[in-house]
Amino acid sequence: MSVLTCVLAEELWFYSGEFDDMDVLSILEAQAEQEVDCYMKRGPCTLEQQRIADSIREAIRTNCRRCTPKQKQQIQLITDWYKSRMPQNWELIVANVDL
Repeated sequence: MSVLTCVLAEELWFYSGEFDDMDVLSILEAQAEQEVDCYMKRGPCTLEQQRIADSIREAIRTNCRRCTPKQKQQIQLITDWYKSRMPQNWELIVANVDL
């Protein structure tokens, strides 16, 4: 019974809201290539970039299961931006998700 409780509790746990108010579109406009290089582990990352990359990787892998509504909105903005402006990079991002 305690194992089931732990599994259910993990499913209800959301990501931290510390990045919820980031202006993701401005960041992407300014440094999309750097963000992709960090995500793909091809270039340097700040600690913040690495934490965001790890969160995005997990959100994509789990279909944003642990995302709050605000985080789902942010992920959708990121997804739409890459699909429309850098579709090759979006394909690399998705392909680099550990399923």
